[in-house]
Parts: sequence; structure tokens; C-alpha cells
Amino acid sequence: MSQGRDHKILRIGIIQDGKIVEERLLRRQEPVTIGQSPRNTFVLPSGGLPKSFSLFDLKGNTYHLNFRAGMNGKLSIDDSVLDFRALRDQKLARKKGDKYTVRLSRNCRGRIVFGDVTILLQFVSPPPPPSKLQLPASMRGGWAQRLDWPFVICLLGSFVVQVFSLVFIVTRDYPEEPKGIEALPDRFVSALFKDQEIPPKPKAVNEEDKEEEDEKEDPDRKVEKKQVAKAPPVKKETPEQSARRKAKELRKMQKDVANKTILKFIGTDGGDGPGNFLNTLKDGATDVAISEAFDGTSGMVVANKDGISRDRRIGSKSGKVAGIDDGALKTSGGAVGSGSKGKEVAIKGRVKIKKPSEAFGTGSLDPSKIGKVVKRRVKAIKSCYEKQLKRNPDLSGKVKVQFTILGSGRVGEVQALEDTMGEPAVAQCIVSRVKRWRFPKPDGGSVTVAFPFVFSPSG
Repeated sequence: MSQGRDHKILRIGIIQDGKIVEERLLRRQEPVTIGQSPRNTFVLPSGGLPKSFSLFDLKGNTYHLNFRAGMNGKLSIDDSVLDFRALRDQKLARKKGDKYTVRLSRNCRGRIVFGDVTILLQFVSPPPPPSKLQLPASMRGGWAQRLDWPFVICLLGSFVVQVFSLVFIVTRDYPEEPKGIEALPDRFVSALFKDQEIPPKPKAVNEEDKEEEDEKEDPDRKVEKKQVAKAPPVKKETPEQSARRKAKELRKMQKDVANKTILKFIGTDGGDGPGNFLNTLKDGATDVAISEAFDGTSGMVVANKDGISRDRRIGSKSGKVAGIDDGALKTSGGAVGSGSKGKEVAIKGRVKIKKPSEAFGTGSLDPSKIGKVVKRRVKAIKSCYEKQLKRNPDLSGKVKVQFTILGSGRVGEVQALEDTMGEPAVAQCIVSRVKRWRFPKPDGGSVTVAFPFVFSPSG
């Protein structure tokens, strides 16, 4: 369509049930769509309309009308009025798939009817844009009248207080800390190092004189003293008696330890006597190192089906003695190996994102922006699958998740519409991860979309 003086814009009017529903001037050249989806140029809640239908396509600067076989209407082309059937017969309308396309000139006008909806189209000269309403200069006032004076006064007061506080802190002359005792005033030095009076030593008092004084003060104390004096004196042990008593107590302790603890079954000196470990306690040697305690020990008793035998001699029928040295810990085929940790095999899975469903809702958001966020978060979805794949290596299937993007960009309601995995934990994990996602803010409200994820092992 030519530009300049002959430039015209498309004027479209919508009539439904005999009433004018909407009229619009398309000042900007763009394709025109109609249908029930809120993303169309004209939203018509009519049962005979599809979800979205491109009524006018824009090729270059020229509009092209699209109509289907079930639509009726007329167009004024080159001073002649033709209906849709005549346009098809005269081959003015070219067929493209299931629809017909007609090129519109700048003088074209017409009517399109389908169901209870009638659309009127006409190319008209664009009217001048409406001017913005402005108040007179006498009523607008100056910039001072547009200020919020209470807020300005609070701001200035806070600024003044902070400036004066900063100046006061910077200009204060704080005294330096003393660096030594010579910097302290004399009154503090005299208080710290003043002479202290030494109390006189008490006079020595003879024990006999003291007892006489106590008897004078308390006569009963003399009787108690006599009674204590009559008590028989404690007989002192000689060094030989003390040594024999300690040796007897030590032998009793060794016998109790050998018969009542596990030491009864540890070690042997080749006979039925106490084990070598008990010998380390001889003469009270309780601080012997554990490495020295087992020196000379020939082995440990191996129990049989009748229990642990008291006979700990090598070759006894009641059990065999296993040595505890390095040579005794070897098998007939060689030393006992400690084993090694095998190489862990990582379990991985594949996630494919199928084509999502068409977004719907009160708002609008570019599908590419939604898909970009989902692809960036696919690792979180993959981790949910691999976690259950370790338990079931043959786990595979599809999970279709539907979520709503709120006006703030956060995710609102999330639900799993389809789950063929046979493992509910995967879908639950995906739902919890999607709830934490953030998307760009939609225009005009919320947007709902569904994404199918297909999972399979990677090999």
C-alpha cells in the first residue's frame, strides 16, 4: 500500500447479534487475528469461531484477506461488488491450504459474515491523533507547588542533624592513652605504690601454758583430754609387715581379674597359669605399654562347640591357638588381602523436552522466553530422574507438568497432568523444583502452559 498523501489505514467494525461490539482504527500496519484466545487482535466469545484465525495478513505494505469455504461475505473491488463465491470463480482468490487469500487495494471495503458475527472493513484516511489535555498556565503553577513539603522538610532536617553530628565527632580532641607509668599523674602512682603496714608477728605461746589457759576457761575440756589420753595407742606396722600385706592384696587382685574378666582367656605362658598380660601387673607395674604387655604371648584360644576351654596349651583337643604375630595371620595361599574399592559406575539419564502446549490465561508471554527458562533448569529436572534411576535402572517414561506463571513472574499452581513413569517420586520432585522457578513478568495477568518431559537411561 502506498505511503504519503494516499496513505490509508484499516478500519474494522465488529457486529454481533445486531449490536456493534467494537470498532478500531489500525494506525500501525500489523496482521489481524480473531478468535476465542485472549492473544488475538479481536477476542470474540462465539462458538462458531476457532481458537485463533488470521483474518488479515500483511505482505509488505499490502493487506490480504483470508476466508474459508464456510464463510460468506462481499468485497468492493474496482467499482464492482463480488461475493466470496464469485471471487473463487474468477480466480481473484487464491487457495492456500484450507483457506482462500484475496489481495486488498487501498479503496477496498467489504463485509464478512460467519455465524452470528459480522465484520465490516474499510480503508480510510487516518484522522489526526487527539491532542493531550492540558491545564491552563494559571492553574498549573510552578515547580514549588508540586513539591511534597512535609517530606522535603523532614529530609532537610535529617541532613542538618547528620552534618552537625559528623562535624562534632571530627572536631573533638580526645586525650591520648598513657604509654607508661611515667605518664600517669602523681596521685595515681602514690595510690599504687604506697607503703603497707606489716602486722606484728604473734608471740610464741607454750603448749602447756595454752592448755592451762583453756582449762581455766572450760573445766569440761580437762575431762575430755583425760579420756582421749586413756585410748590405746595404734600399733604401727613394720616395713616387712607392710610389704607382706601389700603383696597379699596384689595377689588377690590378680586372681580376681584373671577369673572374672576376659583376661582369663587371653594369652598363655605354655601352661595352666595366668596369662602373660597379667604378669605385667607384677609388683604394681600398671603403667606398662600395651605393646610390652603382649610380649611372649603365644596366641589366642579358639572356641569349639562346647565353649571356651580352660586348657590353653598348644595342641589341646579342646581348641586351637591362633598366633597374633605377622606370620600367624597368613593363609596357606599367601597373606590375607585387605581388598580394594571398586570403581563406582555413574548412572545417568536423558531428558527430552517435547513441544509445550499453547499458553493461555489472562496475560501474554513470549513462548521463547518460557522455553529458555525451562531449558536452563533442565538439570534440576534431570537430577529428580537420576535419583530414582539408581534404584531402578530400567526406569523411563513421560511426565507432563502444567504450571501457572503469575504476574510477578513467580510460579503459582503446579500439577502433573500425565505420568507414565510408574514412580510417583519423580513427578513429586519435578513439581517441587518447578515451584521455585522464576520467569519474566507476563503482560496483563497470568499465563498457564504445560511442558512434557521424556526420560530414558543414557546407556
